[in-house]
Amino acid sequence: MARLGRSVPIRPRLIRRLPSIRVSFTLAPFEAEAEFPALTVSTPSARVRLPPFEAEAEFPALAVTNGQRLPLAPFEAEAEFPPLTVTTPVRPGDSITLPGQVEWNYTLWGPGTNFRVLTPVEGWRSMPQVDNLNVPRPSRHGAWAARKLVQQRLVTIRLQLDSASTPEQVDDLLAQLDAVTGIAEDETALPLVIRAYGAPQLAFGQIIDRDVQLDGDYNAGLPGVSILVACDDPRRYNPDRTGVSIPAGDTVQAINAGNTATHPVVRMPGPITDPVLVNAATGRTIAFAATVADGKQLVINTDKGTATVDGDSVMSTLTGSSAPVADWVLAPGANPITYTAASGNASLTLLYRDAWI
Repeated sequence: MARLGRSVPIRPRLIRRLPSIRVSFTLAPFEAEAEFPALTVSTPSARVRLPPFEAEAEFPALAVTNGQRLPLAPFEAEAEFPPLTVTTPVRPGDSITLPGQVEWNYTLWGPGTNFRVLTPVEGWRSMPQVDNLNVPRPSRHGAWAARKLVQQRLVTIRLQLDSASTPEQVDDLLAQLDAVTGIAEDETALPLVIRAYGAPQLAFGQIIDRDVQLDGDYNAGLPGVSILVACDDPRRYNPDRTGVSIPAGDTVQAINAGNTATHPVVRMPGPITDPVLVNAATGRTIAFAATVADGKQLVINTDKGTATVDGDSVMSTLTGSSAPVADWVLAPGANPITYTAASGNASLTLLYRDAWI
């Protein structure tokens, strides 16, 4: 029995401190995605190839402690696109803003310039000479009717150069005129756009005469110049082209707002087999026994009377029931155009200008 004031002794315990452990580990790879907005380029038949570019993303420093969750701080990924350049053809007549202005091969004459357009401008709204192909009847009054064909259009434009304030600079203006009214090296017709009080109209031709009088007006810095333009195609056109899309197996109206037939350009993308195009207004058909592969395009230029795929002629595939390509035109007014093919469902595009004579 223990004595008063004594107790059973307790066995001492040894307590040791747990050692600290340092652990390093590698984060699994992760990705940052950057979504760029869709790039839209609207241009007639233009393909834009972007050169290679880099997108750089800088991440903040990452510190991780064992047993702790850390959210990533916000960061940005920046991408720099190279400068985008798109070149499109200049529309004839784009520089015209006022009545009485004339644009010859993209050079402006008339109000607002040093080249005054004098009246009258001859041969522009007049009908050119008509070839009457009627044949006299040998045994009765009258003649056998035949088609009437219009000859080339001859347009005379009279200018007065305005150098009255500095007459000694008149030759500088004449030199500018000489530079744009020379004789071309080939037969390519150049655009002539004239605006009276209404909408401007377009023709194509070449200059065949330039008459400059070195008289008293020349000495005063106001010489007169007469320019003669021969337009082998006598029609005047709307400077704006109309585009009509026609799905395969469908009929769509093409409206020619002018007073004479106009020649369209037809673009048929592949894949298609044996395409057929019918104009109910004229009753004329063009059909090809040909296959146009995917990614290729059949281009029919009715003005030139050609049909090509990648620049190679396919006129040999024109079927015997077809009209001559050059005779497939859009008459004045509404033209119901039907497009069919043995196979393929891509839409064709019809491009044309309203025409007047």
